[in-house]
Amino acid sequence: MNYFDYGPQNSRGFRALKVWLALRQVGRAGSLKMIGDDMLLARHLHELLAQHPEFEPMSQSITTFRYVPRELRPQLGSEKVESYLDELNQRLLTALEKSGEAFLSNAIVNGRFALRACIVNFHTALEDIEALPPLLSRLGKAADAALRQTRSSPSSTSASGASS
Repeated sequence: MNYFDYGPQNSRGFRALKVWLALRQVGRAGSLKMIGDDMLLARHLHELLAQHPEFEPMSQSITTFRYVPRELRPQLGSEKVESYLDELNQRLLTALEKSGEAFLSNAIVNGRFALRACIVNFHTALEDIEALPPLLSRLGKAADAALRQTRSSPSSTSASGASS
């Protein structure tokens, strides 16, 4: 018997069930606390990235940022460097996903590819947030070295071409 044949209420999934169950479990105050905790973690991540020489924070409520090798900072705004950074951050995101150590998504901010940390899991802890910059720095350096190697032709951005 297919119950969806007998009425409109059975023709679609109960998408609100997860929200309803969470509210029944922790209540309004618990939900507000979890959301507030996530917002504090997002602000903390933004501050960590702002203090790190290899990251450029772009927005704060949902933390967006990109990895920028130190030697490329003076050329930010150059179309060649901006294009390189878009590709580099796409590769960094792929490397992060393959590592399985953390999960970020992406966003386009002011026409540029950015990494996006949307903290919504109540299991996310301060230790998780503080582990992100060193992890991303390590993976970013590796992605930068690999990308510069593949761009070794004269018309490509190389280690010297990207920073000149």
